[in-house]
Amino acid sequence: MVGHWIGTSGWSYDGWRGRFYPRAMRKTAWLGHYANVFRTVEVNASFYHLPKPPVLEGWVAQTPPDFLFAVKAWRAITHYRRLAGCEDHLRVFYERLALLGPKAGPVLFQLPPRFGVDLPRLEDFLAQLPEDRRHAFEFRDPSWHTDAVYALLAEHNAAFVPFEMGPARSPRVATADFVYARLHGHRRRYRGDYGKAALHDWAGWLGTQMDAGRDVHVYFDNTDEKDFAVRNAQALEAMLAGRR
Repeated sequence: MVGHWIGTSGWSYDGWRGRFYPRAMRKTAWLGHYANVFRTVEVNASFYHLPKPPVLEGWVAQTPPDFLFAVKAWRAITHYRRLAGCEDHLRVFYERLALLGPKAGPVLFQLPPRFGVDLPRLEDFLAQLPEDRRHAFEFRDPSWHTDAVYALLAEHNAAFVPFEMGPARSPRVATADFVYARLHGHRRRYRGDYGKAALHDWAGWLGTQMDAGRDVHVYFDNTDEKDFAVRNAQALEAMLAGRR
């Protein structure tokens, strides 16, 4: 059955205190509160360092059985090694990810903006990824936004990530049996509200993908101002749920 998972990029933002989180609530209780509202979250901290096992086990304990953590891949893989010669890094990363059990959602590989297209490197990297995981690729450098890249991703059932980041936009392309979209800000990077028109536009495209049999994952990263990401995620969730 086709499903949709709508959430935010992270959950620990001081600006949400008094808006989304009760002012008196301790930060240690924030994830549990978040998971009572949303069914998924995108973990960004894993980009900088791998969460320790007790942290991952704590996340599992604080969330419902059907909750999913989309996990951003370690920057040692995407930015330092740039997808090459990182077999050991991948092994360690996936061993750590396994601690999430069935709550491990898609893995996001976000590539840096000045890393130009390299099809042979991408093909070698895709061949190393475990087939029992879902993988998504956000290409910040527009040289990757080509039919050849889309075709290669499709061969491996890996998702091309449509994104918005202020004036920077990628194409809306689906290359896998799921869609993974990142909304970093409609007019400004990491800030601002997505209005109804913008959300309806995304809901229309995402609904088309669901009609085609694809699961949908969307994460709002406009987290630097107020609680816009939370409100926008709730609004998009309602739009997609209303299609049933």
